[in-house]
Amino acid sequence: MKKKIKTKNYIEKYNNEVHFRNNKNEPIHRWYPFVEGFSSNFVESIIDELDYNPSFCLDPFAGSGTTPLACQQQSIKCYSFEVNPFLFDLMKTKIFNGYNGEKLENIISRIDRNLRTYNISWEYPEVETQTLFEKDVLKKWIFNREVAWGVFDILNEIGNLPNEYEGMYKLLLKVALSADLVDISNVFRNGKCLSYKRNWQNNGISRQEVHKRFICFCRDIILKDILNIKPNNKIVNNSSFCRKGDARILINDLEDKSIDLVITSPPYLNSRDYTDIYRLELWILGYLKTYKDERELRKRTLRSHVQIAWHKTEILKIKKLEKVLKEIEKHREEFWNNSIPEMIKGYFVDMNIILESLNKKMKGNSKVYINVGNSSYFNSIIETDAIIAEIAEMNQFHVDDIRVARYLKSSGQQDSKKIRESVIVLTKS
Repeated sequence: MKKKIKTKNYIEKYNNEVHFRNNKNEPIHRWYPFVEGFSSNFVESIIDELDYNPSFCLDPFAGSGTTPLACQQQSIKCYSFEVNPFLFDLMKTKIFNGYNGEKLENIISRIDRNLRTYNISWEYPEVETQTLFEKDVLKKWIFNREVAWGVFDILNEIGNLPNEYEGMYKLLLKVALSADLVDISNVFRNGKCLSYKRNWQNNGISRQEVHKRFICFCRDIILKDILNIKPNNKIVNNSSFCRKGDARILINDLEDKSIDLVITSPPYLNSRDYTDIYRLELWILGYLKTYKDERELRKRTLRSHVQIAWHKTEILKIKKLEKVLKEIEKHREEFWNNSIPEMIKGYFVDMNIILESLNKKMKGNSKVYINVGNSSYFNSIIETDAIIAEIAEMNQFHVDDIRVARYLKSSGQQDSKKIRESVIVLTKS
């Protein structure tokens, strides 16, 4: 008889750790207001509870780099994979430990001086998306003309830095600019998308204010954090273990039995498309120029959204999954997107690919911690944590337990049930 998977209440311990909020006051972690992901405290608490010293960690969905940075600060090597090119560069800048504070201070002062002289009327860059910048023919736009010019001023200054500042310093300054893009725009992050702010037409941020905010952030946050880094001969350099691309493919490049800890939070099965959520950064900083670029990026992401039509997929033979899909199919006439069932099936097929690959790459008796949220469609709850746990068992992992971290209200208009966010703890057999 199959052993029942234990569900444990960890709300008191994890409630304040499984979201990014705590990172907002942590040096380096605070460089960008990441929407998703767990805190560095979560990573540290996991490392503290292990009964062995991990030598190589992996986060296949690294996001803004919390896992590799927290591991680096504890002298643990960590591979980190990220498919979103903006988030990948954000992660690299945070993990890189070769900055020179004096050099950065000189760069910021140079840019500050030069920005005071700008009065150029910039031409808008040639990008396919048409609503980014204020134009007379538009009824709505994301950046007012003054704000857009202030952003272009900063990007021009970063691009004109001498060759000695190539590489990480230029990337670091782009990250500093990205941290303010949403705040100076006419939109806000509204769950799964960007929505216009109330009274957005009255956004009075001037070109000079854009400059001032950028320089202040560089000096008061980034430079301060870099100057306060204490020399540590034992610290590892996890920036050399960053990989950009699809985790389903990249895991296969790792050496067999080389990983002894996984800490990760894959995209939740909530129809949230992270390409959309971070589209300002992706388009403004030049990662995307055409809708084709955007579609290709979406194709490389985990099947957790319906922004593109997924091909038909065979369902995994798991009773919980089969049952909930039948319940959801009863509401087909209410579907706001016909790809919902294929997304759900594809998501768990993708998680099976991940866990099947991990099985070959992990050492025996090593641990996996997966932070994930359950989902609700048409008042049918998808127990994502329990289904992933069954997939893990299919791939020769032992499920230690499912730790309930907190309860969240479903974001669906049709759904009113509370859904749990959990941490699945596995041991490689």
